[in-house]
Amino acid sequence: MEFEPLKIVPLGYVRKDEELHETFIEILPEFRGAIDGLREGDWIKLVLWFHESDTPARRRVLKVHPYGNPKNPLTGVFATRSPYRPNPIALYTVRVHRIDENRLYIDWIDAHDGTPVVDIKIFVERYDCPKEVPIEEREAHIREGRMIGEVNIIPRRSEHLDELEEVSPGEYDALILEIGPKTTTLTAKELKDLIEALKEVYDSLPVEIKDKLGELKC
Repeated sequence: MEFEPLKIVPLGYVRKDEELHETFIEILPEFRGAIDGLREGDWIKLVLWFHESDTPARRRVLKVHPYGNPKNPLTGVFATRSPYRPNPIALYTVRVHRIDENRLYIDWIDAHDGTPVVDIKIFVERYDCPKEVPIEEREAHIREGRMIGEVNIIPRRSEHLDELEEVSPGEYDALILEIGPKTTTLTAKELKDLIEALKEVYDSLPVEIKDKLGELKC
């Protein structure tokens, strides 16, 4: 069976400053705009291409001794983090400590200097640390999601309301609330309480600020 090659281009490279003990991602100029919106302190998923493991022989390796220790039983590479894989892709979760133009300073990783960066994605607990949550992904109304600062609000789809007559507001999970990478859910009652609390905060704002907010509506 022949496979059609996929085209992957590097968007940057891992850089190691051994003297300063710093690790950073150097984004190529043509991809500089893609990091807009990232903030210092953000957690990201870093996808690398282990180019030094990209040989025909290593791509054919399907089983390895985990951690390179021959005392460990041979295990399929998909059940390990071995760099020997049919496609030598590496995945890291790291924190952005500093952003300096096209450089993202991150935690130390064991990738070599010059390792190509394939992709960068923001870390989201709901996707990257899956756990049982009251609202299943298929019930989330993703298209109606709203981003306000670092808060992401995703409402639950409102289908099948005829089945909810026996469900109390304290039992019905109404929305997914993401703050940075953290995820929680709010019941309908909690949502009502939050709205009332936010209204109290808004009402307590200085008149001058509320007047200016009123001008923004025009």
